[in-house]
Amino acid sequence: MGTWNDDFRTETWTEYAFGIAFIVLRLIARAQKLGGVRNWQIDDWVAFQTIFWYTLLIVALNKVVFGGGSNFMSSDELAVLTPETKAERINGSKWVLVSEEAMIMTIWSCKVCMIIIYRRLTAGLKQARLINAVAIFVGCGFVATQVALFAGCRPFWGYWSVPAISTQCWSYWNYEYIEGAFNVTADVTMLLVAIPLIAKVRLPWAQKAPILGIFGMGVFVITSAVLTKVYCFVPSLLSYEYLAWYCREATISIYVTMLPPVWSYLRNVFPALRHWGYKTPTNSRNTSQPSTTPNGGSGHRLANFNTQSFNRIHSVDLKGATSEEHIIPLSSLQINKDVTFVVEGDVTEEPVHSSRARPTVHGFLDGYNGTSTAFVSAA
Repeated sequence: MGTWNDDFRTETWTEYAFGIAFIVLRLIARAQKLGGVRNWQIDDWVAFQTIFWYTLLIVALNKVVFGGGSNFMSSDELAVLTPETKAERINGSKWVLVSEEAMIMTIWSCKVCMIIIYRRLTAGLKQARLINAVAIFVGCGFVATQVALFAGCRPFWGYWSVPAISTQCWSYWNYEYIEGAFNVTADVTMLLVAIPLIAKVRLPWAQKAPILGIFGMGVFVITSAVLTKVYCFVPSLLSYEYLAWYCREATISIYVTMLPPVWSYLRNVFPALRHWGYKTPTNSRNTSQPSTTPNGGSGHRLANFNTQSFNRIHSVDLKGATSEEHIIPLSSLQINKDVTFVVEGDVTEEPVHSSRARPTVHGFLDGYNGTSTAFVSAA
């Protein structure tokens, strides 16, 4: 059985591999959808630069664990400090500072991406004001967190002083209080805003499963953020275990942020995913799968309309007919048309003032799609 250090290295790099894979898939999906990298939007570039910060975070966390530690030391470790171990801990303390900055940039980049998708979903809705308020809160939180980090230990070089010149220079407590307050509050607020929007949508469980999975990971992100503070503040639990929860929080945040456009990409590659869970009665002449559309109400985002009900067969009693104008072959009165319509509309064309504007659950999963597609087939 491996040591904690070995388990930490295996876990962090495994999570990193999946995280980078999701980011790359997202960027590929968006490039294909928008017609190339040159057409990427702001959130795509935010996701792109997240690769740098996320990579730096994982490297920094491993440097701290495998580089001899930091200026966070017990009295026993301080008693046996040598010039060699002191140099290692000075270097490790610098990596701790780097990891904190990389963590801020990673998770706040994810928040920016999620806020952008929420803004697009709630355009024209009353919830848009709430999303704007959350965006302002997140912006203020980012500034406050950066100030707290760079002003928490004075002089600044105290962050890598060994032994630490003050408690704040090894504990980061003031910074952790501020970062935790803004981070957790912002995540909870965004989750509470999204739940009512999704709850109103009627979909089969197979279609709801990806949404529930994303929200489940969102709850895990919040839990991880809380646990990082527990391992920083509770005296009996003070340890480098908080580094593992840093990695988990950042990684799952990336999963949650990148999954919607990745899922959209998979639904385009495998069209069968669009029809998961929908019942397709074989005996019904008029079947449809209800969902939400930008126009709201009882619209159909993915609907199959069977127009065999339009086959008009007139029953004509020819036995007693004396006029030749009524003698018409029965087949000439039958209409049987096989037509498939593909209707695409731009969601953003919905007037902002319209009270009928509604976010679509597939708009959330499609992640910034900006278009609504209805498939209408007549047979």
